[in-house]
Amino acid sequence: MSTHIVESKLIDNNIFLVIPSWGNLLGYPTLGKYAHHNVSKISQDLVIFLGGTECAVSTEKGTLYFLFGLGYYYLKFELQSGRYITDNRQLTGLILSDFVYDHLATSKNITLENEKDVIVSENLFKLPIDLSHKTETKKTFIQGTLMRNLFIPYKDVFLELMETIQNPQSFQIEKERHMILTTHWDFYNQILISKDMELKTNYLQATAGLNSISLGVDNILNQYFNSSQLKDIKDTVEHFKDAFSSIGYDPMYLFSIIENGAKFLRGGTPIPFTEETVSNKKPKESILISAQPYVESFREWPDNFRRQSKEQLEKSFVPNETVKYQPKESTSLKKPEVGEFRRKEEDFELRTMQRPFVGFKPLPTIPIDNLFEILTTLKKVVEEDYDIQSIGKTLEIARDNIKKEVLHANFLWDMSKYSNVYQRAESNIGLSFNEKEDLLREIDYWIKISQKHYDKF
Repeated sequence: MSTHIVESKLIDNNIFLVIPSWGNLLGYPTLGKYAHHNVSKISQDLVIFLGGTECAVSTEKGTLYFLFGLGYYYLKFELQSGRYITDNRQLTGLILSDFVYDHLATSKNITLENEKDVIVSENLFKLPIDLSHKTETKKTFIQGTLMRNLFIPYKDVFLELMETIQNPQSFQIEKERHMILTTHWDFYNQILISKDMELKTNYLQATAGLNSISLGVDNILNQYFNSSQLKDIKDTVEHFKDAFSSIGYDPMYLFSIIENGAKFLRGGTPIPFTEETVSNKKPKESILISAQPYVESFREWPDNFRRQSKEQLEKSFVPNETVKYQPKESTSLKKPEVGEFRRKEEDFELRTMQRPFVGFKPLPTIPIDNLFEILTTLKKVVEEDYDIQSIGKTLEIARDNIKKEVLHANFLWDMSKYSNVYQRAESNIGLSFNEKEDLLREIDYWIKISQKHYDKF
């Protein structure tokens, strides 16, 4: 790792940035793994980022671009079994090496060519969170463009992101430190986390599209930033968490996330980009303010990070059944056949994740004014293997009935989370074994903590 670093200033710049396909940006480096199984196909790999602080750092290897705030890496992918799975990772930072940044910055802007601070391209959506400096005509055009091309196609992802941000347990930077998606030369296509996240095993599990999720975020941040800068970065993440946890938004008009977010963010006055002449040979969009000094330079994509098409990557997938075991030369000693046992373990793990087909059954009547009976009925619906959409509807009704009697923020938030996810599931599909066990444990916990209030309801 390079040790010669030119320190750069942090710049406050509140921006909304979306990379529609992380794999497409990087040239599809890997399909990745999930639950000890190879991923066979990736259908969505979206990166959403609400950025508040940025910085460009020059090193011997080149320039690194940092963006800090609240982010979300969302995935929908397929395993060999044909089962689609969704997964996500919270992010507090993004590191782009210069060749990745320049690839982004030279993507053709599909619309809005005259708006230097707004980008709508194949690889990137970017705009300032505060649009108060725009005319009403321009704002209307930007709103319409983002709604058609981003918020409507990815509505469920944005709703999930906002639910995550508003969860009190999310983005706990004081406790869990940073979670940074990076294309740093030494940590290419990885998420770096701290030792404080080691116990959060769900986050550490491998997922689609990434080379790995690794420890080491503290080392890399301490190398590039001093203690005062690290405090400012931490303050940015906490401020964004507070702001976007507090805002209201219209689920049918998700651009309201940007509009209402601007009202809560401090230092939201946009910094105008300088009107500099850009080389006709390598025209670069102005993504980050800190990149302005490098607007005339261009870093080619290095050969050691080979690019390929999505089709080439998916064709490289080899199903386990077609992988032939090549024995070594025979010897008089025979090793224990532990591989077969491991495969059986993995097959069992995958089976417990699969959602079975179930028929539709009418829901029972959900009690109205008794907290304990509401939760008991909910548990019965889960135990009797109703379809996921019906379970989601039951959770919604139960939550609304409980709201009339008691206000328990974390309790109700968890019910809303499950309800929203399950009601968007496929029809006539039941919970997997693992999902059912996890949900029953949650409901048992809700019943336990509500029993002391039972006499009131």
